[in-house]
Amino acid sequence: MNKSYCSSVLIFVLGIALSLNAVGAEVGQALPSCAASFAGKEPLDFSAYRGKVVLVDFWATWCGPCLKSMPFFDRLFSQSQQRGLQIVAINVDEDTEQARQFIDQHPVSYPIAFDAEGACPSAFQVKAMPSSYLVDKTGKIRYVHLGFREEDQAVLSEKIAGLLAE
Repeated sequence: MNKSYCSSVLIFVLGIALSLNAVGAEVGQALPSCAASFAGKEPLDFSAYRGKVVLVDFWATWCGPCLKSMPFFDRLFSQSQQRGLQIVAINVDEDTEQARQFIDQHPVSYPIAFDAEGACPSAFQVKAMPSSYLVDKTGKIRYVHLGFREEDQAVLSEKIAGLLAE
């Protein structure tokens, strides 16, 4: 069986199992902490982004909609970083090296953290790929977006603009 299929099945089963348990990261709650690290091995620490609007995006190289969202998020980050937007993408591929190679071939300007062990999707109780969590300047989740289609760009842009204006 190929790794993409196994990873897809794992995320699907994980989503079902988690939906039967506690609620996870929902609107109005603080971001959960989780263990992921950036390419330089420094750990992901959401508290470092306090005072900024943060978009946390879960993605994988095997997820078509995830890959389609990346150019949009890159443009959004370039346009809004100076106004206080921070995007943190968390890659959940089991093969971190494959994900790094993908990023080398398709670079983005926002930081990518890696979580091959699945601690972050578990903490957030991710139910679909991609999953995006929009967080206000105080660290509370204000919007959760599942999936990605071209028409989602306007909704996400509007939500982010509203939080940046607060």
